[in-house]
Amino acid sequence: MKVHGCLDDFVYSNDGCVVTIGNFDGVHLGHQAIIARGRQLADEEHLSLVGVTFEPSPARFLRPDSPARVLTPIALKKELLSEVGLDELVVIEPTRDFLSLSDEAFVEQVLVKRIGVRHIVEGQTFGFGRRRGGTVVGLKKLAEQFGFKSHIVNAVTRPIEGDSLVAISSSLIRPLVGAGQFDKVRKCLDRDYILAGEVVSGRGWGRKIGFPTVNIELENASQIVPEDGVFAGWASWGNSVHDARCAKVYDAAISIGHCETFADGNWQIEAFLLDYGVQENYNGPDDKTQEIGPLTGKSILLGFVERIRDQRRFGSVEKLAEAIKVDCQQVRNARNDANPRN
Repeated sequence: MKVHGCLDDFVYSNDGCVVTIGNFDGVHLGHQAIIARGRQLADEEHLSLVGVTFEPSPARFLRPDSPARVLTPIALKKELLSEVGLDELVVIEPTRDFLSLSDEAFVEQVLVKRIGVRHIVEGQTFGFGRRRGGTVVGLKKLAEQFGFKSHIVNAVTRPIEGDSLVAISSSLIRPLVGAGQFDKVRKCLDRDYILAGEVVSGRGWGRKIGFPTVNIELENASQIVPEDGVFAGWASWGNSVHDARCAKVYDAAISIGHCETFADGNWQIEAFLLDYGVQENYNGPDDKTQEIGPLTGKSILLGFVERIRDQRRFGSVEKLAEAIKVDCQQVRNARNDANPRN
């Protein structure tokens, strides 16, 4: 997928293209259905499928003091959008002038004159233009006026809890992630929920008790993090999010919160990588050659499969170490049972 950092970078084609616009937060099943329809149209007419998204989102731009929580930071979003079928992605940094465009001006100036739309594919709740005044009904009229076609995809529904069908949306998924209900999240995403970050230096407590961990700083501080606890999941890493997405996946015991056993434990996100090579010959807490240090600075992805337990205080580091051993077995069991899509 070719990524354009702004509209000026996009090369207009006389053949036109198929376009879909949105925040695509989560790249969930609803987004995937829209892109699949766009892919079908693009293939039928031998056109490029172009996505248009925003960074930051208009809501975060307009309300910087209370930024909306996000499911998918931009680097990961690019990877997921490429995987589900986009040929090109235009990332627009919103400005007040841009967000002030009327719905008609947005269509004429952006979609027609700058992008060359021949087909646009959107969901039923699509809004555009100043204060999202444009609706799918208005989009159809503007498409007829400017000579392109609009296609509206019905919401994707799934039985998330019980037999009742609910429409998949980013607003549905966000509280499920916070509550650690990853079985339901997986039904909405068709994959595991992923945190994206960078490996940073920690205090070394994990190494001292025989379980060296990687500490993670989020790529986007506004990404939604599950409530504090210990989780079964997986990790992959590389020099970029793209590399991490393509890399080998390791089972991981993920801890979020304060390490209650240590008095000076700070809130943190950390992961013990169950079968990572430097741990295979680990000789105990005094073996400093087996630290996770070489990963510092790497881009890392953490996928969540199941919540194992709450954070709690242990009477000794020995009891903590025993609990982590149990956690690791639960990680293996959860990963085997869930058969998750990464």
